[in-house]
Amino acid sequence: MTEQYDVVVAGAGTAGAYASYLLAKAGLKVALLESKSGDQIGVKTCGDGLGLHHVERMSKYLTPNPKVFQNKIEGVELISPDQKTTLIVRGEGYVLDRFAWGKWLVEEAVRAGAVLYEGHTATAPIVENGSVVGVKAVERTSGVAKEFRARVVIDSTGSAAVLRSKLIGWLVSEPLHPEDVSHAYREIIYSEEPLENPQYIKIYLDMVVAPGGYWWIFPRNATMLNVGLGIWGILKQNPRINYEKFILSKFKVRGKYHIGGGFIPTRRPLKSLVGNGIVALGDAAAAVNPIHGGGIGQALLTAELSSKVITKAFEKGDFSEKTLWEYNVLYMREWGYRQAQLDVLRLMLQTLDNDDLNFGLSRKILTEDEIYHLAAKGTNLSLLDKFKVMMQFLGRPALLRKLGTSIQYAKEIGDLYLAYPEDRAGLERWHAGVVKKYNEFREKIGLGPLPTA
Repeated sequence: MTEQYDVVVAGAGTAGAYASYLLAKAGLKVALLESKSGDQIGVKTCGDGLGLHHVERMSKYLTPNPKVFQNKIEGVELISPDQKTTLIVRGEGYVLDRFAWGKWLVEEAVRAGAVLYEGHTATAPIVENGSVVGVKAVERTSGVAKEFRARVVIDSTGSAAVLRSKLIGWLVSEPLHPEDVSHAYREIIYSEEPLENPQYIKIYLDMVVAPGGYWWIFPRNATMLNVGLGIWGILKQNPRINYEKFILSKFKVRGKYHIGGGFIPTRRPLKSLVGNGIVALGDAAAAVNPIHGGGIGQALLTAELSSKVITKAFEKGDFSEKTLWEYNVLYMREWGYRQAQLDVLRLMLQTLDNDDLNFGLSRKILTEDEIYHLAAKGTNLSLLDKFKVMMQFLGRPALLRKLGTSIQYAKEIGDLYLAYPEDRAGLERWHAGVVKKYNEFREKIGLGPLPTA
């Protein structure tokens, strides 16, 4: 069985559903494939947090349904391993009813004209004459194989990146190394005891409980809590074991709403998010904040940017990698350079132990405002001068030098991503420069060279 569309979108998560909405609204014939069906559509294991700025940007194209916002957030409480120090980082946002959010986005895509194929699992891209021209899928209930053909295919299949990962030898197929991911587990629980200050997300840094990551509480309200942790993938530890060993006993649980886990890309941007006839969005594009693993905002951004480029491709009648390359450039200049900066800081944080973290947080080596600036706007080179002064008074000069080195390289690597090449011709030279700079940094903080998959 074969169906013909302008665009086929594989995966109806945030990125896929929002892209389907935007493209259908632009007048294109869109097929949205989703392996889940019925009440399971929209169900996703997630941290559920979304910054206000992402909501405001989305509102230019689609007015959010207020029912999907469960809790208004004023900021983040960043808590030291010994739990003696709490930094309050201001920043408005929401904890979502993630399942309602997912269902609402799919409904909006269908209302705009996209055709939803629920219970259809994308299995592979269809490639002809060096271009992706469709998607192979299986209808889960019947086992019937189908083909969905289109001028452009969107891979929004989540971290597994089912389609782009099968395009062996293509730029867009860049695989994820275990170092590039975090393994996460979370439960949404009902607590008998109300959480103090539920208007703040709680981030606990503890390299024993969550080595190479952190554990969290994202409150939907004072007694309905998203609680979980992420562990650096290279350590090959099961996060559920640590959750049950260290975290669950901290709560008087009277019930559980949902449990789940998975892996999250936490790395620098991929070399390319496009190929002939295909683009990757959201988690499938590794478009995730490397520090905290949040990806809903980046899913919205990739959907928006790619939809603009795809619409222009239809105006030109050209769906080649060359035409779709503009999506790469837009992404790197809007978010990719900051993703790279934050990835540098992630690598540095993963070399610290609890003593370092307790020391740094208790003495406010980075203030709340400086942490917010780094997370929201990128590196601030004025911090280098601050660290030089602090080394004379605080002790731990090795830690401060490491922080200073990380700030310097985050700026330099971010600048490289801002200079991402306008076309493929300059890519290999540019990428060699990125690898060289990363390897210099990694050597200085005690890590080996960038791993190869």
